[in-house]
Amino acid sequence: MDRAALTRGLREEALRLGADTVGFAPAVLPEPGPDPAAYQAWVEKGMHGAMGYMARAAEERPYITRWFPPARSVIVCAFSTHDGKPPPPPDPARGRLARYARPADYHRPLKAKVKELLAWYKERVPGGRGKVFVDSSPVLERSYARYAGAGWVGKNSMLLSRKLGSFFLIAGAAIDAELDYDDPVPEHCGTCTRCLDACPTDAFAAPRVLDASRCIAYFTVELRGAPIPEAFREGHGDWLFGCDVCQDVCPWNRFAVRSRLLEPDLPPALDLEEVAALSPEAFAERFKGTSLERTGLQSVVRNALLAMGNSKDPRYRPALERHAAGDDPLLAEQARWSLGLIDSAR
Repeated sequence: MDRAALTRGLREEALRLGADTVGFAPAVLPEPGPDPAAYQAWVEKGMHGAMGYMARAAEERPYITRWFPPARSVIVCAFSTHDGKPPPPPDPARGRLARYARPADYHRPLKAKVKELLAWYKERVPGGRGKVFVDSSPVLERSYARYAGAGWVGKNSMLLSRKLGSFFLIAGAAIDAELDYDDPVPEHCGTCTRCLDACPTDAFAAPRVLDASRCIAYFTVELRGAPIPEAFREGHGDWLFGCDVCQDVCPWNRFAVRSRLLEPDLPPALDLEEVAALSPEAFAERFKGTSLERTGLQSVVRNALLAMGNSKDPRYRPALERHAAGDDPLLAEQARWSLGLIDSAR
C-alpha cells in the first residue's frame, strides 16, 4: 500500500471508529519550537503541583521517538466529550462535574479504539509496528496535534479546534511508516482573553501557561489526601469534580459537537448532601468505571463539603457538623472551614 492510500485509509478508519477528527504529523517535528524548553521550565517552577508523574522523564516527553524509537509518524485522533447541551444553571443544592468526567472513564474506550486503528494498520503493513497513547502516556500530544492539524493551543492552554471547540480528548498512535502529513493550524485566539479573565483562581501564569497548582481541576481531581489550600477555596464555587470555566467562556465552543462515542453516564451536577453521605460501598457502586472512582471517596466528599461552604446555605449545617466531628481529619478540617463560611454569611 502506497503512502497516499495508507494515509487515506487510516483517516477513513479513524473516523469510522468514532474519532471526530484525525490528523497526521511526522514523529520528528520540523520545528518543535518552545515546547520542550517550556515544559522543562513548567516542571522546574513546580506548576505541576503534586503530580509527580509529570516530572518524571520531563526531558523525554516532548520527543515521541524517545518513547517509541521506531516512530516515523504520529496519528492524532480527537474525540468530543460534549453532550450537545448548555452548561447547567447554578444550583446551591448541587455540585457541578466537568464534561469529560460525565461519561465512563475515557482512557479505556479511547485506547481500545486506537488499538483497533493500529490493528487495521498492521493488517495492511506486514511487520508494521506502533504504540498507542492517551493522556496517561508520557507524550506531549498537543505538540503533535498542532502539526497534525487538529487545532492550536489556546490561551487557556487547551487545544482549540475550529470544528470542535475545545471539549474533546486526544488519543493516537506512533507508527513506523511515513504518511502524508497535515498542515499545522495557525493560532486563532486573536486579542480574546475571556478564558484568562474568567478563571476564578487566577491559575494562568501567562497566556498558554497553566499553573496547575492553582487550578480547580487539579485540586478537585489530582490533589488527593491533602487539604485544598485556603487561598483558593472560595474560588472553587460549586465545582465538585474538574472545572470547565475557561472552556465555557471560549467563543470557539459554539462549534462544539455532540460526542459520537462518549455518552454521559452521570448528570451535569450531583446532589451535595447525597455525595457527602456516601459510604465506601455506596461510592464504589455509584461511581464504578467513572473518573470519580479513580479520585476516590475522600477527595470527592472533601470537594462536596467545600461546595457546601461556598453556597453559604445553612441547610448544610447538619451534614457539615457530622463531618466536623468525624474521624477523618481531612474531611473534619474542610467541614469546619465550610461551617465558618456559612456563619460569616449571617
